[in-house]
Amino acid sequence: MSLELLPTELQCYIIRLLDPISFISISQANAHFRRLINPKQKHFAERLLALELVPEYGGPYLFFRSRDASLIPDWTDPAWEKMRWACTNCLRLLSHKHFDNHSILRLRYRKPLPGSPAARMVTTWEQTRHIPHRNTNTEQAELDAKVSLWEAQKQRFRYFICVTSGKGHLSGDFPINNLDLLQYYGMEGFKGINQDQHDKMTQQDRINLLDQNALDVEGENCGKKRWLRKCNECRFQQDEIWQLFDETGGTRRLPIVPSRQVVFGSRVDRYFPGVSEYLNHKRPLFNAPLGLFHRKGAREQHWSMWMVRCPGCARWQELREFRFGGTHHHWKPARRGPNREGDITWDEKEITEPLLNTYRCNSCFAKTHGRQELGKVLSDWLLCLIGHELRNLSWQLSSGLHDLQTLTGQHLPWKYSNEWSCSMQNTPCLQQDFNYILKSNDITMLKFRREKCRYIWERIQIKDDKRVPEDIDALYDDLGRIFDECEEHWKWLQGCKREIEEQPEPLVEWALSKDGALFT
Repeated sequence: MSLELLPTELQCYIIRLLDPISFISISQANAHFRRLINPKQKHFAERLLALELVPEYGGPYLFFRSRDASLIPDWTDPAWEKMRWACTNCLRLLSHKHFDNHSILRLRYRKPLPGSPAARMVTTWEQTRHIPHRNTNTEQAELDAKVSLWEAQKQRFRYFICVTSGKGHLSGDFPINNLDLLQYYGMEGFKGINQDQHDKMTQQDRINLLDQNALDVEGENCGKKRWLRKCNECRFQQDEIWQLFDETGGTRRLPIVPSRQVVFGSRVDRYFPGVSEYLNHKRPLFNAPLGLFHRKGAREQHWSMWMVRCPGCARWQELREFRFGGTHHHWKPARRGPNREGDITWDEKEITEPLLNTYRCNSCFAKTHGRQELGKVLSDWLLCLIGHELRNLSWQLSSGLHDLQTLTGQHLPWKYSNEWSCSMQNTPCLQQDFNYILKSNDITMLKFRREKCRYIWERIQIKDDKRVPEDIDALYDDLGRIFDECEEHWKWLQGCKREIEEQPEPLVEWALSKDGALFT
């Protein structure tokens, strides 16, 4: 029997059991169901929230572990470009670039886990009729409300223990070591065991159990507030972005929203990605060593991306499109606030609200001031970044020889140490500070000194029959490899510098020919 031939009460009962996608489909089946159902905006929003869980429309699933903020897939995975999230205000499935991080990563805004209770959606539609309000002013209703509140508080604290690796708020006796507390809050895996069994568990075993408990809580609560999720543009139109005490939020006229992190090999790559394709001097295919003390051998870093709305064309684009940025890795677009000074931009301007309101994207700037002025600003900015990169590369090229001097000085026989010390003292570039940029003759001299040291050790082996220590031999190999890679980037940046100083027009082509919302 056809559904529309059933009594209306049965039709409504069946319709209320449908998932949001099927609900909208049947509401558009024919005129009868359109009149009966008459879906509102919230029902179309529910359909989008269900569609974002379907890989065909919402892309791969994103797993976020709050304990250590790990992401699967991580920020660098191309799968991010296939993911979509629903905006319940403008009713569109949009990429991550259209939302701030909280709207897609916070527990109650996140996409639910596949197969979890939160992922099993049923339409909220009810047949329009008057339903009298239930009298809740009773002793039993108040008692039920208190019990529900207490259970919710227990669940929140249970989740908090899980995502803090069992540490909670305490600094002394952590909850992960307190079996009674874990059992009181209903931690699965700890029920029914005694203190001896708990003591025999390794710390990693306990953390694994807490991770599973966190997944259980997330399975029930993940995505419960997705119906409140709005894209950046909708939040801007409703004046929900700008906050007085949010120094990195831009202004009412020029809002700034933090986005995900992307891996880059240098400042130039972060703010001018792909610029060498428009220049005669092409970037080396490898990243140069960064020379970080806390990450030995690192060649790339995660840089925070920022989406900015241009007041001129009303398009959301990445911060670099506004010729606006810093010179160091942890720089943020923090404006002057009631109790703090603003950060400094690459051209040494303090970030204030009046300054932010003057910025426009590259396209709008070119229309107002012309391509020549845009080229001048872009070239000044790129030359500033190149200067910082050249100083860092110069320091690495020099510091390698300093390391060699320190190590060889511990092993050189006395009669050779004077010869080596004189060679180092007669190398002027090694006496310079961090701001010094090496010249071509300096690099030639450093290469000569490196070979001089190897020559000394070869003489020692031949004349004194003394074996070269293995750590010195390995240092030679590492120094040579790092030196050559840094030199390649040094040559490339020097070539770019000369080319840009002579003709900045390629920078204008680079700026105006690409999508300003792209991160790389």
